[in-house]
Amino acid sequence: MTSGANDAMLRRSAPFRNRRFAVTRTAPSGKPLFVPIDRFGEASAVGRATAGLGVPVVLVGTHYRNVVDALAAARRYPHLYLETSSMAHLGAIDTAVLAIGADRILLGTGAPLRAIQSSLNAIALAHISDEDRLAILAGNAARLLGLPRPAVNLPVLRRPTRAIDVHAHLAPMPQDVPDLDPETFMAELSRQSGTQLAIASSVEAVEADPEAGNRRMVEACRADPRLLGYLVADPNAPDTARDHIRRWGDAPGIVGIKIGCEQSQPTASGAIRNLFTVLADYGKPVKIHNDGAGWDSALLRIARDHPRLPIVIAHGGLGTPSLEGASLTETADNVYLEMCSSFADLATVREVVRRVPPHKFMFGTDAPLLEPGFILGTYQDAGIPADKEDAVYYANAARLFGIG
Repeated sequence: MTSGANDAMLRRSAPFRNRRFAVTRTAPSGKPLFVPIDRFGEASAVGRATAGLGVPVVLVGTHYRNVVDALAAARRYPHLYLETSSMAHLGAIDTAVLAIGADRILLGTGAPLRAIQSSLNAIALAHISDEDRLAILAGNAARLLGLPRPAVNLPVLRRPTRAIDVHAHLAPMPQDVPDLDPETFMAELSRQSGTQLAIASSVEAVEADPEAGNRRMVEACRADPRLLGYLVADPNAPDTARDHIRRWGDAPGIVGIKIGCEQSQPTASGAIRNLFTVLADYGKPVKIHNDGAGWDSALLRIARDHPRLPIVIAHGGLGTPSLEGASLTETADNVYLEMCSSFADLATVREVVRRVPPHKFMFGTDAPLLEPGFILGTYQDAGIPADKEDAVYYANAARLFGIG
């Protein structure tokens, strides 16, 4: 079925070997194939491997990790289609429609593992025609699977009355998402999730240059009162963190500190513990993107060492809401969380909502990496009690960060 370099690529991955066998066995049926993808390059390999079969192939799992390859493969191989269950990044559906047309995109929700409302919100928010929306929701799948086209209604987006996004970023981003200036970014947050205020960290500061990135964050906050900021603190340079707090810690709009353990040191490292000693003197909330084995027990020790320092668990865990994160909020009085994630497990999300003390739960989207409306859908399907929604979306963050 394949040869040369394509065979070599398929042999490098056990999942691909299994997929190749499945494709060989199922292709004679003439029915569409649904093939999971994950890593960059897999979409192109699947396209090459299935190009001569004469059947449509739906790539399941298009995500910001692999979207450049997925779109390139779909442009090259017209038998490839995409589905929406993991298209959580900003402008994902808009970009795909421009690249390959709405007729090659199918509604996928990942249910029951994922929140159905996430994909529905993303489709409702896309800058596409209602005709394209209906095609993605039902028409394309009906055509591909030989089913009667059902009558469907366009999804209606329900936004919070007010919201503060506690997990945002100042562009540019290293991923293939639109670079939005702060004014455009805040307008998009308002359109998608009803957000009036966003607390952001500079991606430049996290990934490359804390000095330049934190300076830009301070300047952006001065320019737009709707944008609030975290100073990024690098555990590998505690003296620099102390200096940035001295210079900018009381600048207008600066309300907290961001630590990115993935880019620096694991949560359980001595460097993180030492950095928290510096941050405890500052006293403003610390949002930490955790990493590494034993992150939760390490963070609990830190929280107990600095009981007056508020700590916010980014994503509610290691990139996704977790029971470990929920447990920390139950155990330590000064630990809070938000739960933005492009791959949140809905059952876990609902258990997190059940367990986290209501005053410790906040709204975050990871925009502009992720589509705010997609993440809003996770919150909307999470089972948040109606009388707690305003606290989650707005009041808890306002109280914690001292927002009037």
